[in-house]
Amino acid sequence: MAELSADLARQMAAVLPGRNSRGARLKFLLVNSEFHGVAIYRFGRLADDVRGRNRALGLPMVAAHRVLNRRVTHVHHLDIAAGARIGAGLLLMHRHGVIIGPSIIGRNCVIHQNVTIGQRVAGGDQGVPRIGDNVWIGPGAVITGDITVGDGVTVSAGSVLSKDVPARCLVAGNPARVIARDYDNSAIIGLGEAG
Repeated sequence: MAELSADLARQMAAVLPGRNSRGARLKFLLVNSEFHGVAIYRFGRLADDVRGRNRALGLPMVAAHRVLNRRVTHVHHLDIAAGARIGAGLLLMHRHGVIIGPSIIGRNCVIHQNVTIGQRVAGGDQGVPRIGDNVWIGPGAVITGDITVGDGVTVSAGSVLSKDVPARCLVAGNPARVIARDYDNSAIIGLGEAG
């Protein structure tokens, strides 16, 4: 539940800066589809955990998650796989076309529209990407394979990333390459707004 609270705080700070009234919060909870996608992912993780401890209680939760997730996938064009492991503070800036497959993503990640993250199937690479904390992923980026993306990395729009990236780098291009080291992404990651 703490992860969902952190997700909510980050999303509200980005969408409703300075407006945290009950009415604004309620409206946000009812209509913000980016947050709905993240909340359904978190519910799926909870359902899997409950199923692992109590099969009879967990199975209906897993079934409910699958129905909700299917709706999000088809209506909002957002798919976060149950096999993804995502830290608290996930911020989806635009949900459309986001596909997150099996992967490990750290805290306070910002993901924009049309991003694909997951396994690469070519060449027998069945590993999953490991993405650090405070990573910003721009529109149209693709991150695949058994790679490590360090903390504080910025992946520019349209980048295709399939190699390891050290912490605090700016990467761009297809194939993506490091174009700046010791890059400070704190302003675009929005950490000052939601912690």
